[in-house]
Order: sequence, then C-alpha cells, then structure tokens
Amino acid sequence: MSYSRQYLRFPSRILNRDMEMLHFGHQGYPLICLPTSNGRFFDLEDRGIIASLSHHLEQGYLQAFCVETLDWETFFNRELELPQRRDQWLLLEQHWVGELIPYAREETQNDFLVVAGFSLGATHAVNLACRHPGLVRRCLALGGPYDVAALGSITGWDPQQAEQELYFINPLAYMSNMSRQLWDQLGGRNTDLKLLTAHHDHCLGDNLRLSEVLNRNGIPHQLEVWEGDHDWPTWQAQIRAFA
Repeated sequence: MSYSRQYLRFPSRILNRDMEMLHFGHQGYPLICLPTSNGRFFDLEDRGIIASLSHHLEQGYLQAFCVETLDWETFFNRELELPQRRDQWLLLEQHWVGELIPYAREETQNDFLVVAGFSLGATHAVNLACRHPGLVRRCLALGGPYDVAALGSITGWDPQQAEQELYFINPLAYMSNMSRQLWDQLGGRNTDLKLLTAHHDHCLGDNLRLSEVLNRNGIPHQLEVWEGDHDWPTWQAQIRAFA
C-alpha cells in the first residue's frame, strides 16, 4: 500500500462530541464516503471499497474520508419521536456541511468535493448533494433507497406521518418540486449526480423513480443499471469505475 492511512477523532462543536473517521491518501480531491445502514466508519475498508480505490489513491487522484452516519441515533432510534429523529439527522447534516466538508477541503487543498454513499449511505449522499448542490461537485449514489417515508418496515415509523415530517429530507418528495431554475440558483449547474444501481438491486425501483423525477424537472443526472445485486462486489466495481 503506497498511500497513507490515518485514524482520526474529529472534534465537532455542533454535535458536542468527537467523530471517528479514517482518512486515506496523500493528494487529490476529497471523497466523503458514507456507509450502509447502521454502518460504521471502518466498514468501507473492511468491505473492500478502499481496496477498489487503491489505484486512485496511489496515483494521488483522490483522498477518501470514511465517516460515521449515526443511523442508530437518527433514523433507527425508536426511542425518539419522528420529528426528533429528523432533527437529529439535520444536526448531523449541519456537522457535515459546517465542519466535515470544510475540514476535508482544507486538508486536501481542493474544492472539488465528491460524496459517495452505499445503500442508505447513498440516501445521505443524495440528500447532501440535492439539499446543498453548491457544495457537492459530484455525487456517487450506489444502491440507495430514495423514498425515505417508505422505510417504515425497518425504521418503525408510520409512512403517512413520515410523508409530512420527513418531506425535506426525502429525495423523492422534495425533488419532485425542484425546478431546473431553482436547481441552478442553488448551485446545481455544476453538480454531477450519478445514480448507480443494478438489475437485481431491491432499490432499483427507487432509482428509476428518482431518475424519472429528475428527467421530468430537467435536472441533469446519470442513471446506470449494471448487472449485479445490492451487494459489495457490485459497489466495488461501480466505485472503481466512477470515482
């Protein structure tokens, strides 16, 4: 391995805690990597994603920051009422936007920010890109579910209540009302949005639906449907091709 690997405890004033992360690479644009549902910052290394990026890292094309998403404290925290879960996620987003992203840009000395997420991590990545398109230059969303309100079978929330309470963090909801003019005004003109899925991915339908919404509203993006499944081998190949 000819690239650096650092374990970091990043102090967050917004969250009032230290956030663990792994930083790979020595040169290149910042790539924020978001794990699968209830995943940890080390999962993407353990599951072969970092190995799939070894050439990119060795050549100095990118630096990868593998971070926490705290799903167990937000979406999956059944001890909280739905509005509290939403607000906890929005606080985490404030940390990403106000602390993590500026840190990654400063550390790499590069403003070309890329976010990549896997499964529910892809939902987080799309939310970051679509809610803050002026910050994100490229979004790689691999195998994500994009109707957050419909996740009640695994989160325990009522879908009808979620349609109301989670509208602004539900990509299929708020992007349905996103015009091309507003998208450009928010900075989306320079945002490269890639939806990456597979023929046997159980989230294929959400990817097709989100692509249809984006097409209808004239918002540029790329949809790729590969041979494969909702699994790590498929994501390894996709991230290698598009990072």
